[in-house]
Amino acid sequence: MKKLILIGLFGLVLTACSTVKYNYVAETKQISYPDLNVVTKTFIGDDMVRQGTVASRDVIYFPQTTVVSRGVDFTIHAGEYPKVGEDQKYLFFGLNELNSGVTVGKSTFADLPVGIRTNKKDNDLCIVTVSGGSLCNSNSSFSYQKKNVTYQNAFQQILIYNGKVGHKINIGYKEFNKDFSRPAFSNNVEYDLSESKIIRYKGAELEIIKATNQ
Repeated sequence: MKKLILIGLFGLVLTACSTVKYNYVAETKQISYPDLNVVTKTFIGDDMVRQGTVASRDVIYFPQTTVVSRGVDFTIHAGEYPKVGEDQKYLFFGLNELNSGVTVGKSTFADLPVGIRTNKKDNDLCIVTVSGGSLCNSNSSFSYQKKNVTYQNAFQQILIYNGKVGHKINIGYKEFNKDFSRPAFSNNVEYDLSESKIIRYKGAELEIIKATNQ
């Protein structure tokens, strides 16, 4: 009889109603390097000019591997997990670590996880499962952070310094979309500095003060 009661209580823990909210929108901003009217030094292979979009998004950071366990186990690997939403009481985070792509693991008989949940008022950490249940741990170590990442749908433009031959310098141009280079939109252009120290390409205008093969 005692065993039946314990099993019943355990079932309540795992099936308490819980859903993940997906209402978070990362802050995005345009970046432009360098600032206007600023003298900078660029070496061969470095970016002379970079423009695009970056996202500043909230993440939950785990300094070490964390196991949420009660009969079954969920393993949160060390790293940063992106915020996906929140409600009045909870914050919700995705299952994939941002840098490695590794996902939250589970033991054989555990339900499929769908998100990480934390309580705004205390240190409770929970794994939300596909059936609407949640398994929680109150003594986990984590922190909330802001992380700047390249926006997934960003379009970026880059000018790269490729060196100097005689009076001519070679400038490489690349376009990136979703972090992938677009070969059809890459180009190399030469400028004769004996004719002008001002170079222009794709709306960028630079004055070359001094150029060497370094």
